[in-house]
Amino acid sequence: MKNAGITVILIGAAVAGFAGYEGFKWLAKQNQPTAADVTKEVDALRAEAAQKHPGMSQTDAMKEVAAAKAGDMMRKASPGERAQMAANVFYGSYFMNTRVRPAWCRQRGVDIAPFASAYERAHGAELSKAKAAYAGTGRSPEEILAIVEPELRRMVEQDMKDVGNSLKLTPEKTCTAFNENADAFARAIQLPPEIRQALLAS
Repeated sequence: MKNAGITVILIGAAVAGFAGYEGFKWLAKQNQPTAADVTKEVDALRAEAAQKHPGMSQTDAMKEVAAAKAGDMMRKASPGERAQMAANVFYGSYFMNTRVRPAWCRQRGVDIAPFASAYERAHGAELSKAKAAYAGTGRSPEEILAIVEPELRRMVEQDMKDVGNSLKLTPEKTCTAFNENADAFARAIQLPPEIRQALLAS
């Protein structure tokens, strides 16, 4: 599935972008970003994507720009910082696909718990590493969700629209497609290689 979940990188890139790669200061309980900060960063990303890739769907264009930014940040960061950034990017994807996307579909009368379960099965190794990355920080991954959930909702709205358009399906049928192809969709939602490698190597 080309579009499903490809905004996985965006939250990690947005949070990392304004917090700076130099140690993710907010993880040390300093300068914690707000939901407004995330929205501002993602809006800037959206504008840059539209300018650089005018012929692409919004989601694909944002993926291209965000992936480049995240790759640059990963190259500049220390190994410890890379592991934490990768954990944040993963949790952005995890919450998007196990909480926010299911909530979006529930509002349309479709329960996509089978897809959410398939996502957790397909990414168990990454989840285990992301939990370990947070173990010594004194922070909870849930804090990410509290900060980024409004933007994740906006991303899921656009992502599901793009998926539905590509498959020529209504929103309800798009949700059903996530269940009917749960394992395939879950496997298709992958972290960018350099981020997955940093997470699994931690």
